Amino acid sequence: MISSTNNGGFAQQVEAIRQRIASIRDRLLAQSTLSSTIQTEIQQELQAAIDILQSARSVILQAEENPAIEQLHASVREKEVLLREIHHRIKNNLQVVTSLLDLQVMRSQDATVQALLRSNQNRISSIALVHERLSQSSSASTIRLGEYVQSLVTTLVQTYAIEPNYVTLRTMISGEIELSSNRVVPVGLILNELISNALRHGLANQTGEIAVLLRVESSQVTLTVSDTGNRFPASFDLNAPQTLGFQIINSLVQQLSASLGVDRTPQTAITIRFDAAGLGS
Repeated sequence: MISSTNNGGFAQQVEAIRQRIASIRDRLLAQSTLSSTIQTEIQQELQAAIDILQSARSVILQAEENPAIEQLHASVREKEVLLREIHHRIKNNLQVVTSLLDLQVMRSQDATVQALLRSNQNRISSIALVHERLSQSSSASTIRLGEYVQSLVTTLVQTYAIEPNYVTLRTMISGEIELSSNRVVPVGLILNELISNALRHGLANQTGEIAVLLRVESSQVTLTVSDTGNRFPASFDLNAPQTLGFQIINSLVQQLSASLGVDRTPQTAITIRFDAAGLGS
């Protein structure tokens, strides 16, 4: 149904405007200082506006009473419910996969294999979180990026078993934007890889802090992950990485049409930037 969140709906608002214009017309025509020619012109112009508003009100009322429009809205609501249910099932299936990987971790005695399985577990969890947010969101197709990043950081603290007395993980979010799920997933995977890299290399066997900064200005999104640990090697080439983690990051950066940069002073900070307005988000 065509309606408004304001009192009464569009038809009532149009009628109120028509009545106000009619009142203005009557008050102006009551002014004795106006010449008969001006009075006639005012009456003609305002009457034309009143007639147009009356016609618009009739069209709106007919549209509101059209059963086909109500059926269309009902169909859209039904599809949104179905889409949320699909997202919920995908999330549950991904959680089953992470549980299976957890069993494999416990059965393995090889630390390298365990680390690899844990990394894949966390990647899957970041994707599952997207579908969880979509199943709970008022929109079944977009996610508020800031809220997702905050939730993902909280999840990573739990999955990596980060001890607050050992490593502090700090999140700073400025601004908000809604993105489609196929844009949020790469952001989540990049964030997972950067935090994992900071834990395994930057802060390996030492205390420190990891900071996640998400800034949204207009449609420009900037995500920075920094740590107070070992500095990023000067010889490391971001454009031709040898490690799997940064190969994944490079691939995801290309998906987002983003830029990737590193700042080694005073501490290692890796930043991705992309324009969400150009992503069909």
